[in-house]
Amino acid sequence: MTIEDLKLQDLKKKNILMLILYSLSLLAAISYTLANKNPLIETILYSTQLAAMLAFFFIYHAALKKFHLFPLLTIPVIYIIIGVDIFVNGGSGNNLIILLFLAVISALHFNLSLFAIGYGSGFVLFILNKLFFGGTGDIDTIFIPGVLVYIMLGILLSIVVKLNTNQFAQLKKFVADAEAEGVRKEQQKVLLETELGTIFRSIKKVNEQIQHHLSSHNEMKSALQEISAGSQTQSDQINSIASISEATMKQMEEMASMAETLFQHSEEASATAASGTEKADGLQIEMNELNMLIHDLSATFTELTNKIEETNSFIGTIQGITEQTNLLALNASIEAARAGEAGRGFSVVADEIRKLAEMTSTTASLINENLSSVNQANSTALQKMNLSSSKLSDNVATVENVSISFKELSSKLKLLQTEFHTLSANSNSVKQQTVHAELSTKELAAVIEEASAGLEEVSAAIETLNEDTHSIAGYVNDTVNSAEKIQADIDNK
Repeated sequence: MTIEDLKLQDLKKKNILMLILYSLSLLAAISYTLANKNPLIETILYSTQLAAMLAFFFIYHAALKKFHLFPLLTIPVIYIIIGVDIFVNGGSGNNLIILLFLAVISALHFNLSLFAIGYGSGFVLFILNKLFFGGTGDIDTIFIPGVLVYIMLGILLSIVVKLNTNQFAQLKKFVADAEAEGVRKEQQKVLLETELGTIFRSIKKVNEQIQHHLSSHNEMKSALQEISAGSQTQSDQINSIASISEATMKQMEEMASMAETLFQHSEEASATAASGTEKADGLQIEMNELNMLIHDLSATFTELTNKIEETNSFIGTIQGITEQTNLLALNASIEAARAGEAGRGFSVVADEIRKLAEMTSTTASLINENLSSVNQANSTALQKMNLSSSKLSDNVATVENVSISFKELSSKLKLLQTEFHTLSANSNSVKQQTVHAELSTKELAAVIEEASAGLEEVSAAIETLNEDTHSIAGYVNDTVNSAEKIQADIDNK
């Protein structure tokens, strides 16, 4: 309720109170005049005042709702009617009492302006009542005390009206301040609700972000643990590769030694082939003297048979070397496949060794075939040597074939000697590459171990950060709960 509403209600109550008080006084006066059979004019004047007051109340109070006009018009009209009564009937002692009562009625609304109008009019009528006094009795005796009483009453009523006006002004100011304070508090409440809503939403967003960060930290932690485990596995695999590389290097050393041995054997075989060639040439020259040197030729064929058998044993040795080389090439291919990219060089060397072994096997087969032919020819020559010298030409041809075969064998053995020399050089090169690969593998293993240690440190740091984030999330949840309680309390108010 505003101050204007309070003023309006107060005005209505005072108007009704004035109507009731003055109406009762008029009814009492009318009854008094009728009972004492006073002049009819007095009854008419009292009745006129009552009618005027009721009419004003109905018009301005009930119909027009102009509540402030009712006292402004009623009080002057009352004094005017009293003045008419004084002019018509003359002054009387009763008028003094009525004027004192009207002074109180004028102060009823606690309005200085309205009281001044009523009190001033009453003071004038107080003087006129003395001047127009026409009855019996000494009015001078009560006039001076009456004036003093009227003045004292005016002072008293003025003070009361003033105090009430000041009090009402203070009340009005207090109500206005209260209204302003209420508006300010309402604005503060709205602002507080808005700010709390903003803070609440912001805290919820922060809480969501923190929960998202917690999930991300857990994922990072799991990923780092997996990476650390993978790094450890890689480190183990690298160490295994290093061990395999070391074993491969030892095998390559053995292979180089075997290649050197094969090279020496190939030199011996080459020397043997050269010797066989020389003897075959000598045999061809001396074939014309075969008849005289038949016994020497028999011995020579015996020696030739021994050499061929020895050569056959060499061929077996060469075939064994070929099989061993194939086995080494197969092992090198397997190790190269295990080594991956680092074993690409092993794969190339293994292919070359395998080709060399195949070529050696083919050559050995050819040599074996040739030696088989030589053995067959030698056997035929030995069997038919005593049968007929007419077969000498056949033997010469056979010897020529043997000479050609020995030359081919010498050529093949020289080629084989060259290939074994290349194999030895390649083995040494592969050995050096294996050493470098082993060193690189060990360095890589050390790097992976350092990376694994770094990942463990990062994982520990993330674990610490995760714990701190959990603590922050707890604080934020507490803040969210507090904000929700404040918001609920504001909504309830």
